[in-house]
Amino acid sequence: MNMKHRGLWGRFSPPPPFRKLLFERKGSAYYELIIQTLVVLTLLMTVVSFLSVFTTYLDLNNMCRRVVRVIELDGQVSDNAYAVLQRLEEQSGLNPEMTVGDVQYFDEDTQRIQLRDTFTVTLTDSYAFTLFKPSFAPPVQILIPLKVSISGMSEKYWKPPL
Repeated sequence: MNMKHRGLWGRFSPPPPFRKLLFERKGSAYYELIIQTLVVLTLLMTVVSFLSVFTTYLDLNNMCRRVVRVIELDGQVSDNAYAVLQRLEEQSGLNPEMTVGDVQYFDEDTQRIQLRDTFTVTLTDSYAFTLFKPSFAPPVQILIPLKVSISGMSEKYWKPPL
């Protein structure tokens, strides 16, 4: 009859102030370990998923270098440069926007660049970083803008028309 007031062991239960101290500590290390493990795993998964942003940036940088090299060798912004960009887009799955700036064209119609004239190729894209994917709604994402600019110098001499 007095068992519900005294606790699990009946009359051998410790008095109320000691009972609270003893029972709150029992098994608390397991709860702390479980919570710490969940926090560490969550942080680890976030870091691993965030590293894909850097991989995408490196792919974009590689694409820009290859397009710059094609323009340097051709001496003009031609269909060959756009074909290389399109092939790289298919391989990487990215779809960047390319702009060529800081350039003085030798011939505006064919976009020829004279020997040792510089130009800058800029590729811009965005990466969708997914925070979480609920089953009842679209995924919650953050769009991270990526921009790569690389300068180059034409390696082809164009003869002026006589």
